[in-house]
Amino acid sequence: MYFRSKFLYLFLFLPLVVFAYASPGKPSGFVNDFAGLLAEDARVGLEEKLSGFAQTSGNEIVVATVATLGDDTIENFAEELFKEWGIGKKGEDNGALILVARDEREVRIEVGYGLEPLLTDLASGAIIRNDFAPHFAQGDFASGLNAGVDTVIKIVSGGSADASAPSAARGNGFDFSNILFILFFAPLWLASVLGRSKSWWAGGVVGGIAGVALSFIFGFLYIGFAAIVVLIPVGLLFDFIVSRAYAKSVGRGMRPPWWIGGGRGGGFGGFGGFGGGSSGGGGASGGY
Repeated sequence: MYFRSKFLYLFLFLPLVVFAYASPGKPSGFVNDFAGLLAEDARVGLEEKLSGFAQTSGNEIVVATVATLGDDTIENFAEELFKEWGIGKKGEDNGALILVARDEREVRIEVGYGLEPLLTDLASGAIIRNDFAPHFAQGDFASGLNAGVDTVIKIVSGGSADASAPSAARGNGFDFSNILFILFFAPLWLASVLGRSKSWWAGGVVGGIAGVALSFIFGFLYIGFAAIVVLIPVGLLFDFIVSRAYAKSVGRGMRPPWWIGGGRGGGFGGFGGFGGGSSGGGGASGGY
């Protein structure tokens, strides 16, 4: 009887020993590269993309890389980390965690309750196979994460992902969701670049180049001329506004607005955290 009870205790507590979650630390933003897989410029670019998406949509997509899972599984680790950080808004649970385990060569997409109808297990698995795994296998984590994050944003924004075709093959069609995606991120990228410039004439140059490009796309000279006439002043005005906002923020010792590359919250070391959301347990895992 004594040995039987001891065996029962061992059986009950064994899962707690096997799945020993060890927190990697507090989040410093939307991209937390604990494993050091990303160059600084790649990390900053991905951070700005995700923080900008959070500002406009309210959805919190978070990336975390760890050197090892220890004695844990990637499913349990992702669920516990999601819970610890509280990704997504409380009551809405509109968050998702992309977790990369370097030593185990595994990746997991953990999805909050609120995003499960859009970011399904099937879609998450397709992202891992088509976007993450091919790049990760070659050691190109920046390209893989950007490709996967772009697909996640597209799906959460109302698009869809083919569960079988690779990402390169999916790019044959240029649907309306792709156009909206470009229209959203192109101004953010331009604002980030032009805002840091000391002069604002570069915006006019960009507008002129865009006008010339439109003339080639549509094949009509008068359309290109009209586009140049309109886009050059628009580019100058755009550059003037973002450059002035950036210079004013820096001059006051403040962080520039997120839409010109200033990030979100207090930045690294002063990040305010996420909204207190919960994981629904959905998502997918895979190796590379």
